Order: sequence, then C-alpha cells, then structure tokens
Amino acid sequence: MDGTAEPSAPVTGMTLRKVPGSDMVVPALTRGFAILDLVAKNPGLDFTSIHGRLGLPKSSTHNLLSTLSRLGLVRMRPDRGFVLGLKLTELGAFAASHRFVEAESLPLLRALAGELQLTCHLGVSEGAEAVYLSKIDCDQPIRVDSWVGKRFSLHSSALGKVLLAWLPDAELQQALAAINWVQNTPYTITSPAAMHAHLQLVRANGWATDDEENVPNIRCVAAPVFDRQHNVVAAISAVGTILQIDQARFELIAPRLVAVASEISHRAFTG
Repeated sequence: MDGTAEPSAPVTGMTLRKVPGSDMVVPALTRGFAILDLVAKNPGLDFTSIHGRLGLPKSSTHNLLSTLSRLGLVRMRPDRGFVLGLKLTELGAFAASHRFVEAESLPLLRALAGELQLTCHLGVSEGAEAVYLSKIDCDQPIRVDSWVGKRFSLHSSALGKVLLAWLPDAELQQALAAINWVQNTPYTITSPAAMHAHLQLVRANGWATDDEENVPNIRCVAAPVFDRQHNVVAAISAVGTILQIDQARFELIAPRLVAVASEISHRAFTG
C-alpha cells in the first residue's frame, strides 16, 4: 500500500492536491492536441488547411503531423486528407472500460469497506506506476492517506503486484525494466528477478499482499479484475494499519477480495 494512516476528519468536498509544475504547459503537446481536435471535427482536412486554420508554421505542422501519424493518432487518406487514427479508438475504448469498471465497482467496494472495516481502493496501471480510480473509506477513526488520482508504485504495493502478475511474459519484462526500484521500507522487493519469482506466487494464489513493503505499519491485500479475454484491467485492495490487519488476517481478507473482484469482472464485462 502507498499511504500513511491519519486521524479521520469531516470531509466537505474533494481535496485538490496541486502537482508541482502543474501550471506548466508544453507547447508541442498543446499544438498536437489542437490538430487532433481540428481533425476530429473536420475529418479530411489536408496539410494546408490544418496549418492555415491553426495558424501554425508549416515546419511545425509537418513535424507534428508526422509524429501523430507515427503514433497512430492520425492517418492520411489517399486524397491526402487527415482523419483520426485507430490508436485513438483503442485509447478511447480503454478509457471507457476504466470508467465502466469504476461505476460497477463502487457499490461493491462500499459494501466491502463496511464489511471489513478497512479502506478499499480500485486502481489501474498507468505507465510504470499505478493510479487510484476510486477510494472508499471505512467507519474507523484511523484512515489511510490516499486519494483518487494518487499514483503509487507497482513493485511495493499489493494492488501494483496484481496489475503486474497476469501480464504476458514480454510485457512483464518491459514493465519490470521500467520500474524505479526504490526501497521504501526494509521489506520492499528491490530487484526484477525477486519480483518475477514473487509474482509467480501472486498468480498461483490469485491475490497479493503488501506487508509493510511501501509504508511502515501499513498492510494491504489486493485481487484482480479481469475482462472477457482474462486480461487484468484493474485491481481492488483493502488496506489498514498493522493493528487492523495482522498477518493471520491476510488469509481471511483475501477470499472476500477475490470474490468481490470476480463480481466486478462479471458486472463490467459479462453481466
């Protein structure tokens, strides 16, 4: 798990946490998005029309369109008009599935948090990290310092381990190579080889744990959410302090998480 425990306090609204440098804008990204937006609304525009309508220099427009084409975000038709590429369809479907999983999971996570009296999360992988899509607090005086949108490590969190464990071998090797193997506590796994062996156990068990591996005095259990093709698209977790989750409780919590994750999978993809 990736949080610290803190006393609960009344919540009147979502807390916005400013990311350092979040007020900085990358001009090339802004221009690239402007091209995508223009092409989406006006499919078939040619090079001259795009740079003219956006007021961009020809060289910048050429470089941006070349990059967007290589990335599969736009494609040029035989008549030399540009339309959106299939990569955007893939990304849109991926984002939509996340939102659908989130919507289907919320009532189940609320019930699970109340049953276990632990904080429960839904998370997905994003690059070399994981990110929370949902958080449900339990009715306890000690709560976990996490929030929707928070990023955390794959290698030292139970939820992250689950997101790694079912990857095909080639994708797993790439994911492990991209991880920053920071030792957050004395119990953190800090090498790809050790993690690879550990993930075999995670897959065999069907669930993962974080036993003070990311934050001292915090334990976590996580289970996978599968799509129709049996790919792990998300994971759910239950987290608490070492007083709330002793090691013997792992075996009691895990079956409930697996069952709830399975129900989310069914509702989101086969229900």
